[in-house]
Amino acid sequence: MVPLVGTLTLMEFAAGSLMTWAYLFITNREINLTLNMIQKFFPVSLAYCAGHLLTNYSFGATSLAFAHTVKALEPMVAVLLQRVMGDTDRHSTLMYLSFIPISSGIGLASTGDLKFSWAGLILAMLSNVCFGFRNVLSKKISQSVSADVIDCFLCLSVTSTIFCVPVWFLTDVIAGRWMWDEIGQMPFELYSSFLFNSVVAIMGHWAYNQASFSFLFVSGPITHSVANAGRRLFLIIIALLYFSHTVSGRAGCGVLLTLGGVCVYSYSIANPKPRESNSKDIPQNV
Repeated sequence: MVPLVGTLTLMEFAAGSLMTWAYLFITNREINLTLNMIQKFFPVSLAYCAGHLLTNYSFGATSLAFAHTVKALEPMVAVLLQRVMGDTDRHSTLMYLSFIPISSGIGLASTGDLKFSWAGLILAMLSNVCFGFRNVLSKKISQSVSADVIDCFLCLSVTSTIFCVPVWFLTDVIAGRWMWDEIGQMPFELYSSFLFNSVVAIMGHWAYNQASFSFLFVSGPITHSVANAGRRLFLIIIALLYFSHTVSGRAGCGVLLTLGGVCVYSYSIANPKPRESNSKDIPQNV
């Protein structure tokens, strides 16, 4: 597993809070962080915190390419969660058929050479569920509060930082004390590289999530999930090249099949089948 995952995740949330505070201070904007907003965003923040922790742990349990292949299932999870939470929108048959290549692709990739592990698969899938809840709930809640996207993201970052503290204390301070000793014994060059990579990861986390949350505000949970899944194609390719992972033909076909299913899914969402009218429909004025 990746060492000090709780520490890295906590620093990512804290950086998001500090950078958003700094932006509001520099632009001389009033901070609309109220107790009512914090209460409404409580379940969103809990899902957001758990999703990022599970994602970071999945990266340590399996290869980065396989983890992102599994996380390409996020759109399907978002649809299922919307249905469970009372969404009455009807979807096309093509959208449901797209789940076949997505699921089949995951199966092929799982039996290939992408460093498959059940722990990585389960952690990545659980993170999909958490982020699906975050997308659906945050879209609903944002429409009921009088705050813009910056205020909502600040609320999300601050509360997620608070939620992450107990996890960090249990996993990295108590159970992971030995890892701090190893870091303290690192050669200076290795420690400098470790520190630099950590800072890049933390700042990249803040920049991406700020942009991602802003996009969620102007789109919808499913559209956001599909756009996020498309982004994973580039992450998978970059991960395979950077870490020099050996990929069998079967595993490569699994990745392509999964991403192809995501593309079909995206098309079905962008071109929904119009509802057929019947005698019970109320005539609409044109």
